[in-house]
Amino acid sequence: MSQHRATRRSRVVGRPPRRLLGVLVVALVVAGTTWFSGASFTSASFAGVSVNAAADYHPPKVTLHDPAAVVNGTVTLTATGTDTGSGVKQVVFQQALAPSGAWVTLCTSTAAPYSCAWDTTTVLDGDHLLRAVATDHAGFTATSATATTKVQNAAAVVLADIPAAVRGTVALSATVSGAGTRSVSSRFQHMVDGATTWTTITGCATVSGTAPTCSWNTAGLTDVYDIRVVSTVGTTVVSDALLDVVVDNTAPTVSVSAPSPMSGTVQVVATPFDADSGIRNVELSYRRSGTTTWTVLCTVATDPHRCALNTTTLTNLANYDLRGIATDHAGNTTTSATITRQVNNGLASVTITAPLGGDTVRGTTSVTTDTATPIGTNVTRVVVEARPTGGTYSTVCTATSAPWSCPWSTASLSAGSWDLRATMTYTGGLTATSPVVTVVVDNFPVRALDVQATNGGTLGRADAGDTLVLTYEGAVDLTSVKSGWTGASTALTVNLLDKNVSPVSATDRATFSVNLGTVSFGQNYVKSNKSVAIPATMTATTSTVDGTTTTVIVITFGTTTSNDLRTASATGTMRWTPSGTVRSVGGGLGSTTPATESGVLDRDL
Repeated sequence: MSQHRATRRSRVVGRPPRRLLGVLVVALVVAGTTWFSGASFTSASFAGVSVNAAADYHPPKVTLHDPAAVVNGTVTLTATGTDTGSGVKQVVFQQALAPSGAWVTLCTSTAAPYSCAWDTTTVLDGDHLLRAVATDHAGFTATSATATTKVQNAAAVVLADIPAAVRGTVALSATVSGAGTRSVSSRFQHMVDGATTWTTITGCATVSGTAPTCSWNTAGLTDVYDIRVVSTVGTTVVSDALLDVVVDNTAPTVSVSAPSPMSGTVQVVATPFDADSGIRNVELSYRRSGTTTWTVLCTVATDPHRCALNTTTLTNLANYDLRGIATDHAGNTTTSATITRQVNNGLASVTITAPLGGDTVRGTTSVTTDTATPIGTNVTRVVVEARPTGGTYSTVCTATSAPWSCPWSTASLSAGSWDLRATMTYTGGLTATSPVVTVVVDNFPVRALDVQATNGGTLGRADAGDTLVLTYEGAVDLTSVKSGWTGASTALTVNLLDKNVSPVSATDRATFSVNLGTVSFGQNYVKSNKSVAIPATMTATTSTVDGTTTTVIVITFGTTTSNDLRTASATGTMRWTPSGTVRSVGGGLGSTTPATESGVLDRDL
């Protein structure tokens, strides 16, 4: 009987009533207790426990904000960290030397906004890697993308560019880097090219900050100068210089000429000159006398500085003023004296329109004219005449119908300067004679055709790899250039001379140790009063294209150790005057008539 009761009691304890099961399970789980039934168990009591816990199965997210490309001193690094579960516990900022150095902890940030002050003076200058590592309260971690920055605490200064030619007040500026928290003081100085002593520019002796600026008053100066900035960063002294700045406070000169009176189409010619920075361009303009408004006729950047004026579009029998405005590379300008010419297209007139004054002609060339006669009259003929300058005129040809032009055969004429004029006969036997046009006749068997340059190193500076290409029209006897030369690569010396080296000239120039004449430049390649000898080689080839034979000589510059060269930033036009000792293959003397560089303006060397 007692055994039977015990068995029943055991069932009650081992399987509680269904309505209490949920509570018991919770109690068992919370208490962490294993329950057993036994014959001696008589009762049990339970206590309920409530737990609020959020599950976190995901790592945080972290983004490192990119620092500057170049840093120095103390830099603040920042990052953004988020975690939707247990929350971000901390963000660790780390740094490593690029490309694969060991990661080093810089600092730990435990609250948003997450940031870190990085003292870059404690690491080597150069590229560094940066990252941020976030950890949440559940222990999960995440690492940001890696950023790269350059630490530059070694002090440096860079002088800002200065134009190749300046005048008046010039703005100078520089940038100091790597200063960090150190003090910075800078001074700007100049030195005449070729001198040995620097002079501190007035007002530029002590300029503080990492972006120093000052003004250089060049009034009264005209020379080539070197400019530098010297910066003291803490106890470290650094500097940077720009060489060969042309200071040109002298205005150019310019004069203007034109026929008197003017009829038909005339050439208005300017003659500019600037001994320092050189002529940039000339503007030619005109106005009716007594008025105030000038009309630009043309702006010309290369010699000859001239342009055509069609006077038939102007008021007949009225006076017109003409002028030229010359601008040099430093920005100085000069306006020429005004000349006054009358337009007279009511009377008969004739003008030679081709060739123009100063042109070089050879073989057979066409002489063209422009005619004008009073209303009711007609041109009956135009006679063209020529003479050696200062000699006696002889008839070239007679044109009896429009367009009043005729051929001029120069093959049998002596080389040199020749004058052309045209005489027009019109109704009633009346005549009018044109202004004289002076040209150069050149029928030598070889003559200069073109000169070109290509850059092989620093643009605007004469250095190794640069080439000069001299092209002759005709077959050149190469032994007249250099004894025994066959055209194969051979040595020569190119001498670059400043324009002030005797004999003084308007531009820098190159001469040669062989019979190639002289090449003048539109740029300033040599320091004031200096000359530089550059070792070089040359080759030659002769070819015939469409019946025209040319000889091309290519001169390649070698290396020079001279410090007397300068880098030119201006564009210009080369002009080659060949040597008169060069002969053709047939033995005829070569021409000394110059050839001007064809093509667009460039920096040549």
